[in-house]
Amino acid sequence: MSRADPSPEPATETAPPETDQWRLRYMVGDLEHYTEWMADFPTIENYYDQYRRGDYAHDVAIERRAVIET
Repeated sequence: MSRADPSPEPATETAPPETDQWRLRYMVGDLEHYTEWMADFPTIENYYDQYRRGDYAHDVAIERRAVIET
């Protein structure tokens, strides 16, 4: 069995340089779908308008990625 040596300092995650990221969440029938996280809000906003007006998706929402620091 392998063992990892403990690191000398506790590991901390830093926020990515682009902390503002969005994705689109939408439902098709009973299935929930998501787009990829993007830093380009106008693209997500355009998808939102298209999906909201379309006939195949419902419960369309824009989600923002949050960075939680402890």
